[in-house]
Amino acid sequence: MEVKSVKARNIFYHSEVTTMNDTHKVAVREIDTLYSEAEKLGLKETGPMQFVYHGCDDKRDTKFTLEIALAIDQEKPYEGKYKFKELEAFNCASTLHHGDINNIGETNEKLIPEVFKSGIQITHQSREVYH
Repeated sequence: MEVKSVKARNIFYHSEVTTMNDTHKVAVREIDTLYSEAEKLGLKETGPMQFVYHGCDDKRDTKFTLEIALAIDQEKPYEGKYKFKELEAFNCASTLHHGDINNIGETNEKLIPEVFKSGIQITHQSREVYH
C-alpha cells in the first residue's frame, strides 16, 4: 500500500445509481459510448479512466452512485447524456491489481485491512484508476 495525493482534474463522465452486482453491466453499456462522445467533441484525454464510487460499502446489493470518468483537458459546449466537472484533489491509499479484472475484489480485500491498520480515515468516496 502506498499513500498518494492525486491532483484535481477535469472529467467527462457518466453518473448512475447502481449496485456492485450491476457495475459491470453499467460499464459495458457506457464505456464505448463515453469514449465515442469524447472523440466527437475533440476532447483530449489527460489521464486514465477512473471509476468513482460514492457511498459504496462491502455489500454487493447496496445502492451507491458510480461515476465512470475520462480525465480530459477542458470542458466544451455539449448537450447530451454525459457531464463535465472537476474531480477534486484526493488523498488515498493506493495499490496495484495484477491479473484478471474479475479478481479485483481480492486486491481490495487485502487493501482495506491495511488502510484501517495505518490509521487513514476512510471517506464515502473511493476510486479505481484503469491504466
